[in-house]
Amino acid sequence: MALAASISSPQLRYCSSAPPPRCRRLRPVAASAAPRSEESVVVVGAGVAGLATAVALRRLGVGAAVLEQGEALRAGGTSLTLFKNGWRVLDAIGVADELRAKYLRIQGMRMRSPAGSGRDLREFSFEEEAPGQEVRAVERRVLLETLASKLPPGSISFSSKLKSIAEQGPDGTLLELEDGRQILSKIVIGCDGVNSPIARWMGFSEPRYVGHMAFRGLAEYADGQPFEPKVNYIYGRGVRAGFVPVSPTKVYWFICFNRQDPGPKITDPAALKSEALDLVRGWPSDLLAVMRSTPEGAVVRTPLVDRWLWPGLAPSASRGGRVVLAGDAWHPMTPNLGQGACCALEDAVVLARRLAPAAGDPAGVEAAMRAYEAERWARVFPLTARAGLVGALVQWGNPAVCAARDGVVIPRLVRLGPFLEHTNFECDLIGPAAQSL
Repeated sequence: MALAASISSPQLRYCSSAPPPRCRRLRPVAASAAPRSEESVVVVGAGVAGLATAVALRRLGVGAAVLEQGEALRAGGTSLTLFKNGWRVLDAIGVADELRAKYLRIQGMRMRSPAGSGRDLREFSFEEEAPGQEVRAVERRVLLETLASKLPPGSISFSSKLKSIAEQGPDGTLLELEDGRQILSKIVIGCDGVNSPIARWMGFSEPRYVGHMAFRGLAEYADGQPFEPKVNYIYGRGVRAGFVPVSPTKVYWFICFNRQDPGPKITDPAALKSEALDLVRGWPSDLLAVMRSTPEGAVVRTPLVDRWLWPGLAPSASRGGRVVLAGDAWHPMTPNLGQGACCALEDAVVLARRLAPAAGDPAGVEAAMRAYEAERWARVFPLTARAGLVGALVQWGNPAVCAARDGVVIPRLVRLGPFLEHTNFECDLIGPAAQSL
């Protein structure tokens, strides 16, 4: 989530007029110069990991206050592609069917080279190659709003940017916000994204730039988009692009390209779109048509980063049985396997299931956090590494390597079923429960 400026008005503002109206008035403990409150559980960050964790905890009877540094839920970010494991989590927390009704189920994948009108390299059917696979692209904004709608009114405090964090012994952890509020919490769950201040406080290194940038956009077709429900990939030399239908009226697209450093941030929407089009000038016309059908404000450019959690070198994901990380705050990964959001959702249900039975027992909470870390590290470390390696391979610009990729690897060696084995994830339903904290 993008950091928002702290509130400058002397009247502290806890609620935003932007939908959904999920804001929290924190309970005052005592009158003081710095308003202070106490909470049992605080989730920092109202992104995918944070909201899914809060929803999963609530279904297990544990309430959580959610702090979001933005003035509203994140509206940008175009779309996320969710595979079978992500949908299993959404089923478990009771939001999947609501989203399925809005977004197309992707039936297969088409891989091409950019030459001419796009020479076909390979085409896959998910049903034939990976039976039971479920792939849909969803709008990030809608996913966040749907998750937030499952929380009680008053659960999310917007414009709540973290300023500092400090351990307070057995009393918990003190969070100080930019607007002067202080929150003492028994449990803090850091879901504050790639550039997490909580992860930095816990000793984690900054995420590593992998040498690639990505453009992403969401095209709009008011009269209906014309594409089959397939993921379309186009592989060039040091540049790859693709698009996938999201809904009957929207199509998500992306471009990944090599760049030695991220360079200056571009804020002009027209310049962003123009730079993206320049990268794929002369590429297949359907890709270009999708890009030209994209509103200028619906294009973003971001550096791709990751953090490999090397055993024995990376800090623990939890601290003192009181603070724990989830999602991108702990294990940012490149999008080459489409698993960033899926793994954040997995984190949410695993952490909630570990924490809920231990709520109120400090020793039990610490053991639960350690068990969560052990279970999830074995999953996310290999996926982060694999995503990074896949990205390095497909971004090669060497002509001989690209010729071998297009002539041998993709047409003859790639098998979709084994490649998607990482989307197998067992996740039982989490039944609603009465709130206990």
